[in-house]
Amino acid sequence: MPIDQIKSSLEKIKQVNGVENAVLTQRDGNPIQSSGVWLSKDEVFNISSATSAIYNLGLHLHPEELKYILLEGKSSKIFLAPLKNSMADPIDRIMMRQGIENNNEEFFIAITTTPKVNLGGIFLQTRESLREIKRTLVLTGESFKPPLRRYNEDQINCLLNSFDTKESTKQIHIVNMSSFSFSDSTLKKIDLSYQKLSSSVIDMLRTSLTVSGGFLVSTCLKEGNFSELDFEHEAAMSYSLYSTANRCAWLLKKMKVESILLECQHYYQFITPLGDGVFTLTVQKGRQKLGLLRLILPRFLTVLTNVVKEAQIIENPIKSFQLKDVIGEIMLNR
Repeated sequence: MPIDQIKSSLEKIKQVNGVENAVLTQRDGNPIQSSGVWLSKDEVFNISSATSAIYNLGLHLHPEELKYILLEGKSSKIFLAPLKNSMADPIDRIMMRQGIENNNEEFFIAITTTPKVNLGGIFLQTRESLREIKRTLVLTGESFKPPLRRYNEDQINCLLNSFDTKESTKQIHIVNMSSFSFSDSTLKKIDLSYQKLSSSVIDMLRTSLTVSGGFLVSTCLKEGNFSELDFEHEAAMSYSLYSTANRCAWLLKKMKVESILLECQHYYQFITPLGDGVFTLTVQKGRQKLGLLRLILPRFLTVLTNVVKEAQIIENPIKSFQLKDVIGEIMLNR
């Protein structure tokens, strides 16, 4: 049976030193099979849906480019990777020549490890097992979609009535504008920090800083074509990815995400929390190794964090206000 073969391959991954569990999931969040001694059935479904949201955001940010996503925290590392075609893989070359359909982005694997594990070693030791899983998925041609549940008219009405339980409440709309209170002097300090980072990271493409909600504060474009709209899109999606990853990490390991790495075919994207927002850095693959980049980034983030904290203390944020009251004042002053 295909499920048994997949289970066997996942068990091999679980036996690798440092691996805590492995879950094979469809892009829609439906778990196919898992291996791990401490996950209940409900936890497997919860984690699969959460990691699926992260995976889909990663694909939306980097379509056709994404290789894997790595979440890091104090107590664990969480690794998400699609089972993709590669012309360097003999199995993929044979399947492509034979015209066997393989949906590159339909399946992904989530692996949790201990925090000190060497990911390079994990990649080497799990590579063959991942090939076995992909071969099983493709060659069986089996659909792993869950069966759809059918409801009669009475059951549908019962479900609809169950949603009608909220009591009427008075809604108060509050817009917090403190996110936009950075002064020109603060923005100049941030830009100066970007210049120092650019001199250390030779192949830097771009970087940006966003605050809570994904609102863009500042950007720096060193190479390539990237419009203001592109920056806003990337900022919003990067913040959403971090926010979702943080909830997933708390659900899985009761920890906060300290950094996110998205490795793509030609570049890396780093996403790191900074205050109530996130800092993102995109670096072209080339002259500097990933290990060196991971050493440079924390030192720069310490400087940037101090700039933002200093700004929050010195500058007076714009007070929160009620939208209804503001509209009323506008009408009275007409």
